[in-house]
Amino acid sequence: MMSRSLKTVILDDDPGIVRLVKTILRGAFSNELDLHDFTDVHEAKRWISSNCCDLLISDIEMPDINGMDMLLFAKHRNAWTQVVFLTGHSNWIHVTEAIENGASDFLLKPIKREELCNIVQQHIDRAARWQSALFPRQASQAGT
Repeated sequence: MMSRSLKTVILDDDPGIVRLVKTILRGAFSNELDLHDFTDVHEAKRWISSNCCDLLISDIEMPDINGMDMLLFAKHRNAWTQVVFLTGHSNWIHVTEAIENGASDFLLKPIKREELCNIVQQHIDRAARWQSALFPRQASQAGT
């Protein structure tokens, strides 16, 4: 069990995608995720600069700053940040580059609720395992 909600950034230049992802995640994980949504990459970068981002869910192709740049920025700020990319294109070059740079997952648009929830649940479970390994006393107290 997590002792704190994962700070999660949802970033896409399409406001409809941002609303959809936020609605799905709020409904499925209201207690496990602290959601912050952006359609402007510069606003997202400012938020990540001054906050801990545990999970970044980002479009890979956006104007001005792309998802790969956001991955590198977020990982530079916090190496533990997990990154899930959303894309409308299944381009293996993007997938390979994303994995090489530290992305943990990739989802194709249109987004399927079940796939998104499964991936986010995996990240919640992984964060809980890391937390219990790094802070075993807190984990055992949370379970009581």
